[in-house]
Amino acid sequence: MSTTTASPAQISPASLAERILAGAPVTLLDVREDASWSIEGPTVTSRHVPAPAVLADPEALAQELDGPVITVCTKGITAERVAQALAGAGADATVLAGGMRGWIGLLRAVPVEVDVPGLEVRQIQRPGRGCLSYLVAAGDRALVVDPAPDADAYLALADDLGVRITAVVDTHLHADHLSGARELARRAAARLYLPAPALDRGVTYAGEVLPLVDGDALDLGGIPIRAIALPGHTTDMTGVLVGGRVLIGGDSLFVDGIARPDLQQGDPEGARAMARMLHRTLHERVLSLGDDVVLLPGHTHPGLHGEAVAATLGDVRRAVPELAIDDPAAFAEELLADMPPRPANYESVIAVNAGQHPYDPDLEAGGNSCSTR
Repeated sequence: MSTTTASPAQISPASLAERILAGAPVTLLDVREDASWSIEGPTVTSRHVPAPAVLADPEALAQELDGPVITVCTKGITAERVAQALAGAGADATVLAGGMRGWIGLLRAVPVEVDVPGLEVRQIQRPGRGCLSYLVAAGDRALVVDPAPDADAYLALADDLGVRITAVVDTHLHADHLSGARELARRAAARLYLPAPALDRGVTYAGEVLPLVDGDALDLGGIPIRAIALPGHTTDMTGVLVGGRVLIGGDSLFVDGIARPDLQQGDPEGARAMARMLHRTLHERVLSLGDDVVLLPGHTHPGLHGEAVAATLGDVRRAVPELAIDDPAAFAEELLADMPPRPANYESVIAVNAGQHPYDPDLEAGGNSCSTR
């Protein structure tokens, strides 16, 4: 008579995130072959043992484990087999539902405190990728900037706030993650905006887009919103200045670093030219807004954040030493001296976001690499 081991319990990415943010100790068993990017947190202990090694002798590993473990793979399939084998050997093993694919799809909405009467801002954090997007609401309307590819999450958030999404903006053609702007605009019956220079980069759905030009004004319940060109990371990089007090800066400047200038023009001379352009942008168009303006960046380091990732431009000026470099050429050399590897599949990601290739979620892997740090 044969017996069947019950399927192991699963934990959702959202529940895992809450557990980590609550300070609970978490032990992860990563069974992927390549574990070069993983789930991070101050209470997280990770161990990497590829699935074939575990399945070859689950009893040996079960004896080494001290307490509960959450098994992690790419999509949650192999991890389930591993957890089942470990449970059969007496271990307390749970599966991360959806694996790392589920983790990089996790979105968390965090309130942002802003000194603009009548304005509500939510920062939508994507811990698995380090991507940040925004829902800005006033009255009964909302603007979404740089949405991730999960329209349901933004529609649900808008519903919770009692607002209707009327406009969606992508700050540029993203290179490190897939955009959800087009789908969200369609689902919300909202206007879709893309910087005008992005259309020159080969966007195939240009007929669906309203071009956003430097200085363009968008009204949101009486709150003035102005597009501000911020070239350097890319030629089309465009920020959104809200109420004159909040800059949603996309991938131009981060709270602790500067955007990389080598994704659109990757050759050395092209990257240097873009870096010099970025120097002008930061000094003439960003820092000139004033030290008390709040920067809401497009990225941060992958990982969980209990609060919004935001800082005044004055604090950013003090935190980022490259901003003290006055000479554009010296600034360019400093940025390019120790550039991290480009994001995985970045050329294909750009092509998908431009509508040149079909949507493919498998193009997203690892954390973001849009900063020079």
